Amino acid sequence: MRVLVVGAGVIGAAVAWELLQRGAEVVLLDGAAEGGHTSAASAGMVNPFSLTPDDTPALPLYWRSLQMYPDWTRALHERTGIDPEWRNGGCLRVALTPTDAEHLETSLAWIHRYDAHAELYDAYTARQLEPALNSEIACALHIPSEGWVHTERLMRALHRAVQLSGVNLYTGSPALSLVVRNGAVRGVQTAHGVLEGDAVVVAAGAWAGALLQPLGIHAPITPVRGVILSLGDLPLPVRRILSSPVGYLVPRADGTALLGATREQAGYDARATAEGYAVLTHNLARLAPYLMHATVLGHTVGLRPDTPDHNPYLGAVAGYDGLYLAAGHAYHGILLAPATARAIADVILNGATELPIAPFDPNRFMR
Repeated sequence: MRVLVVGAGVIGAAVAWELLQRGAEVVLLDGAAEGGHTSAASAGMVNPFSLTPDDTPALPLYWRSLQMYPDWTRALHERTGIDPEWRNGGCLRVALTPTDAEHLETSLAWIHRYDAHAELYDAYTARQLEPALNSEIACALHIPSEGWVHTERLMRALHRAVQLSGVNLYTGSPALSLVVRNGAVRGVQTAHGVLEGDAVVVAAGAWAGALLQPLGIHAPITPVRGVILSLGDLPLPVRRILSSPVGYLVPRADGTALLGATREQAGYDARATAEGYAVLTHNLARLAPYLMHATVLGHTVGLRPDTPDHNPYLGAVAGYDGLYLAAGHAYHGILLAPATARAIADVILNGATELPIAPFDPNRFMR
């Protein structure tokens, strides 16, 4: 079987690698000179719980994907020699106010269904673990199962893995339209001609809607600008994810940390603005004021592909044989990459998957 995957970000590249390992012929294309810009611009959190405000039907897939991460990143490292720097150092989900603390106490009940070792700490204990935290926090929820990766290294490893596995990789080659024959999607029109295949996976992130709309497919995706600052020369170390209602810090193996992230409705404007910097530094002062003297090394900007219910579209599109969606992952693309890849490959090659993807039906908003 020949499968065309549109979009070489973390989702598209992961799907391509999974299909290649199962014997499919794969063509992977992306409009950028190097695919995966938004993926590489993410903080790399593999975190089912720390940024999930309430219990949700999406959690079973989040949890399954987290469990895949150690073996998935190890296989990438062994295949390519590029270490994605998977770290399972855990997270402190911080309550800045008494209201935040009440929410954490409620959250602990549903988090315990997955991570039995999650535990609520008082402010003193939390600051013993992470001295950079604000001394006036209310409490913190320790979630030991969560982790993170270095997203730029992850993307390099994925692109190298698919190339070593024989993918036809076309970067700088945007998909202009989908080719439909007798009610089936059988190819992609590019500026250089038509690429043909037995199936097409649209994994184009915030740009997926442009391909779907001409076919009358209603799967709304909105770009959300996310700016992240890279901090160096930290006055105090950060050893695990520190998340809060106003923002988060994610450590890197080289001693730096990432401060994120804005959530801006700015369309496809991928600039980092002074306002974005101001929001992030204000949030840092609330979460970890002892880091305010860190050096700002730079920033990244990504356009997160959000959906009305903040869940991705995963699976076959009704009305078009051979068309599959793996798009709209919003803030969980890094987390969901291995599970998405396995689920999409299952559906294409076997017609179904045992993974819990029912909440992500790509046809749920069809008019």
